[in-house]
Amino acid sequence: MNTSLEGLSLHVADVERSIAFYARIPGAELVSHRPHEFARFQIGTGSLHLVQLPTPNRFHIELDTENVGLLYEQLCEAGLTPASRPKHHPWGKTDFRLVDPDGYSLEFGTMETGA
Repeated sequence: MNTSLEGLSLHVADVERSIAFYARIPGAELVSHRPHEFARFQIGTGSLHLVQLPTPNRFHIELDTENVGLLYEQLCEAGLTPASRPKHHPWGKTDFRLVDPDGYSLEFGTMETGA
């Protein structure tokens, strides 16, 4: 099972204010936006996600995988304990989280085709 780095998600206090900031970076293109919740910028081959949360100043790393359920099982078999089971979201993503020893959250997921 392969995974690939999808992007970095910054937890921000005000996603609209953050959009105004990151939109001024040359080459940064706003490709997805849910007002007051989420924004995704494509910057070259990578992406930056801005997630509005009540307690900002953290981040999480997003990794893509072809089969979320299989990867979840493989991590469990390897002795790791994910923080959540795979969950499907209304915007077309299925994901789960694993927290590293320093408290950083790794989000493993996949998007439905066309979502």
